[in-house]
Amino acid sequence: MKPSLKEVAENYGVFVSGIAHRMIRNKELAREAAQEVWVEIITCYPTFRGDAALSTWIYSIARRTILRYVKKERIATLAELKAFRALPAIEYDEAEEKKKEWIKERCDWCLTALNHCLTYEARLIFIFRENVDLSFVEISQIMEMKEENVRKILSRSIRKISSFMRNTCPLYNPEGSCKCRISKPVFSIDLDKEYQRVRKAIRMVDFYRKIEKDLPRKNYWKEMLEFS
Repeated sequence: MKPSLKEVAENYGVFVSGIAHRMIRNKELAREAAQEVWVEIITCYPTFRGDAALSTWIYSIARRTILRYVKKERIATLAELKAFRALPAIEYDEAEEKKKEWIKERCDWCLTALNHCLTYEARLIFIFRENVDLSFVEISQIMEMKEENVRKILSRSIRKISSFMRNTCPLYNPEGSCKCRISKPVFSIDLDKEYQRVRKAIRMVDFYRKIEKDLPRKNYWKEMLEFS
């Protein structure tokens, strides 16, 4: 028996919103892309017969839809990211009790920007694996490529991002020669308890998933349920 559209939205809406958020820097454009995925789900769901896993079917729609939007944005280079980090430091001047959330939001923005040094397909593969935690088999089906190629692309992406993070991020590597623009606010508060596990993590996935958990994505799909 197929789940209801409400159950589909509750189970997959946040993940699709998160994918759109990581893939598209413009927040309004990311929201629009996530909602278009939902519109296509509503339209096509009556014809879904279970020939593929529901998650594969949903994320395949997300891939096609979000890629149409993301191709409007230019791929960044690591040189451009380094140049951005060299700009003047960002000071914090809001209420002290909001500082941790402010830092997490800035870090989240940084992680999203960092994803944009990857090609469109590499970025999607990285997100499907490290943020959504899909298997290589399912990712290969969604991306319509061989599993071996998926693994190679992901491996290169992780090396590229991890290397940059080790040299620039005070949360990921406090011993590195950090050039983070918010390093002063970061070091002004005690984040050890929250990020101790992250600092000891071997894989980049732990850092991304920690931020994803701390700043849960809005489920844009729920807003549209009443219109479905």
